[in-house]
Amino acid sequence: MSKRKKNNPIIPVLVILLGIVTGVALYRIMDDSESAAPTPSNGAGTVVNDNNEDVNNDPNGNEDYLAEEYDGTRIRLQFAGDVFIHAGPMEVARTGENTFDFRPFLTHIRPFIDGDLSIANMEVPVDAHLNNAGLAGFPLFNSPFEILDGLIYAGFDHLITANNHSFDIGWQGLLNTVANLERAGISQTGMNINQAAHDTHTIIDVNGIQVGIIAYTDSVNGLEFLVPDQHLAYGVRRFRSHVMDDVPRIIAEMEQIRAEGAEVVVLALHWGPEYTDAPTAMQQQIAAALAEAGADVIMGKHSHTVQPVRWHDRADGGRTLVMYSLGNFLADQTRLFPNATNSNDFLYRGWNSGGGTNFAGRTQFGMLVSLDIFRDVDGNVILETADVLPTICLRDIYGETFGQNGVTILPIINGEIPDFVTHAGLRNWGRVAYEHVTHIVDAEFIMR
Repeated sequence: MSKRKKNNPIIPVLVILLGIVTGVALYRIMDDSESAAPTPSNGAGTVVNDNNEDVNNDPNGNEDYLAEEYDGTRIRLQFAGDVFIHAGPMEVARTGENTFDFRPFLTHIRPFIDGDLSIANMEVPVDAHLNNAGLAGFPLFNSPFEILDGLIYAGFDHLITANNHSFDIGWQGLLNTVANLERAGISQTGMNINQAAHDTHTIIDVNGIQVGIIAYTDSVNGLEFLVPDQHLAYGVRRFRSHVMDDVPRIIAEMEQIRAEGAEVVVLALHWGPEYTDAPTAMQQQIAAALAEAGADVIMGKHSHTVQPVRWHDRADGGRTLVMYSLGNFLADQTRLFPNATNSNDFLYRGWNSGGGTNFAGRTQFGMLVSLDIFRDVDGNVILETADVLPTICLRDIYGETFGQNGVTILPIINGEIPDFVTHAGLRNWGRVAYEHVTHIVDAEFIMR
């Protein structure tokens, strides 16, 4: 028979004591865990408390945000000049009977188009007859649909479409251009298909900062007769750049777009004479009046040449970035001059003789302007810095570097185009372009 063990009275006491100690330890661990746990989020990156109230008040929804570390919001806007598809580049881009590829034109400038919102001027109608029918260059332009794919590939988000070529293919051409931009997935300001579109201002949310854009043109090349009278009032916004008469109307519209929520106002103005290196005295007066009325950016275009970039210091303590003309971004106006395809002389005519830069080549010079904007914790919007990257739309008239009639847009940094261009004449043209742009634009703006 087995013997039953005698119960030890100490064991139950030890078990009870161990349970108490373990319970206390677990309680402390759970308490510490709860106190260290992050405050729950509402799913939008904003930290909230049990009442779903914003704890950190981070306007950017940053989960790692601490109130004392947040100092505001920064965005970068970028501006490029005229996209102006002539017959020569169109044929270079052709890949089939009715297909095109403009991406190679933009490959080398693409790394520099990195703004939170990057804007270019779409100078001409796009696929205005649909299905790439009836494509044409100068004088009544109609560009292939694929130019939009190329611009999106390059990094552009938005296009300005109010200019002197808006009516080149008539009212249906305008309607089709608007539809094509929508189909491509790139927004625009300038062309309006009805009164409601005209009255609906462009306001783009750029990382939380509301950017308003209004576009005007002072000419449609006298082509109003191609558009039925009932559409002329709203098809594109018109103004006159040789008198001050329309300035009050533009100021009233700026006030309206601000009332609608715009924190930054960009005025895109297609204005002034062509092929000049400086704005007229009246353009300068208009720019000053619009700046003093609160315009943050004046994006000038139409001359097809680079004109000055200036800060306008306002009486209210703010300042306005005035770009009188961004020049051509993608164009081929060298073909307008007789020696463009067989001589190097036209590149330097006037420059070397001490006569300035009155030569055909300057229509191929442009600039990419970057503007950094800051909104502080009190909601004040500050234009911090702006820089200019000179560009050249290089037309290979030698047929040696890019293939016959090749076209590419190149950045010019510290006076030099990229090293893959080896032809001495083309490299020298890049230096001439750099000297010209830095001569026209204040040196303080030039990107190094």
